[in-house]
Amino acid sequence: MRFYTGFGVAVNEITRELAEMGISVHPQTMQDKVVAEDPDYNTRELQNYMYMVSNPLSTLNELTPNQPWADKEFDERVSPYHVNPGEAWKLREEIWKEYLHNGRFSYTYNERMSWDLSRIMNELDKHPDSRQLYLSIWDPTIDVDRLGSDMRIPCSLGYLFQLRRGKLNMTYFMRSCDFITHYHNDVYLAVKLLKHVSALTGNETGTFTHYVGSLHVYEKDVRGIF
Repeated sequence: MRFYTGFGVAVNEITRELAEMGISVHPQTMQDKVVAEDPDYNTRELQNYMYMVSNPLSTLNELTPNQPWADKEFDERVSPYHVNPGEAWKLREEIWKEYLHNGRFSYTYNERMSWDLSRIMNELDKHPDSRQLYLSIWDPTIDVDRLGSDMRIPCSLGYLFQLRRGKLNMTYFMRSCDFITHYHNDVYLAVKLLKHVSALTGNETGTFTHYVGSLHVYEKDVRGIF
């Protein structure tokens, strides 16, 4: 596992490692699109990539999320009311419009996490040394049946919270992450969640650890970069 003090150096190292060590693979699908014959989706991939950032809050400004979408999306994710499709997607309509089906998305993070998030915080208050504080985004009762279909399934698997030595640490598990289009947003939103839970439970924010099963870039996004 790689250890970094901040996100700036982490992003630079991930870029270098994708360029130098990424393997070539061409997926059959991307989200709910068939791309088997599309050369734009030739892919450079790092498998089972994991790193830790020791100062996630103080270096959050080293990420470049799509704003104002990212902050609006975060507000909808932690809303106590079920949101689908919400309003945030309209601030990045060029990305999200094609994934609407009959006016709704296949899922939203809000639908997957809003109820369980309050339970996680209550359990953290009662059992601060717990190893069970996992907020799952993946739902096997739904997502397994969607494998191979035209319905999207979450790239994020979930978030593990651990309170140790007076600081709340997070491990963010992803099955898949598009480094160019989504990485900065995904990580920014995860750290915002860590900050949110820390503040509401009265804890200091600790480390951020990120595990990605497939960390990748597409040919269409890296021409002239690698």
